[in-house]
Amino acid sequence: MPPLPHLVRFLAIPSFVFLGATFDARAAESVGSITNVVNPAQIGSGTAAVGTPVYMNQRLRTGPDGRLQVTFRDQSVLTLGENANVSIDRYVYDPSKSTGELALNASRGAVRFVGAKIEKLSKKKIIVSSPQGAMAVMGTDFWAGPIDGQYGVLLLKGKVRVSNRYGAVTLSRPGYGTDIPIRR
Repeated sequence: MPPLPHLVRFLAIPSFVFLGATFDARAAESVGSITNVVNPAQIGSGTAAVGTPVYMNQRLRTGPDGRLQVTFRDQSVLTLGENANVSIDRYVYDPSKSTGELALNASRGAVRFVGAKIEKLSKKKIIVSSPQGAMAVMGTDFWAGPIDGQYGVLLLKGKVRVSNRYGAVTLSRPGYGTDIPIRR
């Protein structure tokens, strides 16, 4: 076993690297901003307010009767319902290369996503993941969340492919939806 001083040096290096990565993330360009808040909501460890910048890898949370809306740089809109918890895992919008990517992880609560300019790019990938399944977004306005003891997905416009380990369905008619039993 190495002497204690070697162990201390080993632990100090990863801590320094982690702190540097955290600093770099805050210096990055925002992916959008908060455009509406109803009742207290959080972004990261702070309180959400209209105009607050939103960054990749931030967690958005709402409480009882809470609502939170984020407008991304391409004008896509993400709305969280009450008791929601969503992280922005990835956001790339580069119209000069016609590429875009958005990955959201909705671990709790209801969300609505309305796509904008990112959906018009030739190379795009928009995925909203939840514990019940994943939604691949294609020119879409859709709602997803818990309803009547299940997890529902309702298509309002466009097309969305809903999948999990048990199968997949593509919703392509507005007003149609699918329910996924919540497995505990």
